[in-house]
Amino acid sequence: MNGLPIERYYHSIMNEQELLNQLALGNQEAFTAIYLQYHGGIYNYLLKFTKNPILTEDLVHDVFLKIWEVRGQLDIKSSFQAYLYRLARNTALTQLNRISLYDTIRDEVLHRVSLGINDQALMNAVEAKQYEELLQKAVASLPPQRREAFILCRQQGKTYEEAAALMDISRNTFKQHLSLAVKSIKEYLLEHGDISLLILLVSLK
Repeated sequence: MNGLPIERYYHSIMNEQELLNQLALGNQEAFTAIYLQYHGGIYNYLLKFTKNPILTEDLVHDVFLKIWEVRGQLDIKSSFQAYLYRLARNTALTQLNRISLYDTIRDEVLHRVSLGINDQALMNAVEAKQYEELLQKAVASLPPQRREAFILCRQQGKTYEEAAALMDISRNTFKQHLSLAVKSIKEYLLEHGDISLLILLVSLK
């Protein structure tokens, strides 16, 4: 590539619309070129919302993961940059709202713990059944690969290597699917569970 960084190389041979066309076809180098071009700007933009570098990196990852997931349906009428920043803003606001809700729930959990209410007292047979049913609904709501990753590793006890081999994907790709699966399940439990069930989120790591 004549010594040029990948994003500069691609922009030297094709315009942004051509890059997006290649992205829609699943071209990973086109995706990388777009990622490298916009990563810094999106990171700095989101950091103004979060004031937290670690959370910001997670949000940037979520934004570009979303771009990859919907690559075939992207229909940019005007500016891809404007679309990307709008997606980043919405992603940040959604996550910050979830964090605010989680903080409220966490405070309630700490309050109950301070009163001497422990997991064993809360986790009676009825609540155990409720939790199991809710967890299964959360797992069923996952996209197929994330669901399979979670079941293989967390419910069948497979190692990362064993599960990745069964899914015919790399270990790193498997870890990404599992991480996203756990994140989605936590969010599902956070949205649908009552406080006694949410205490059990600490066991889902």
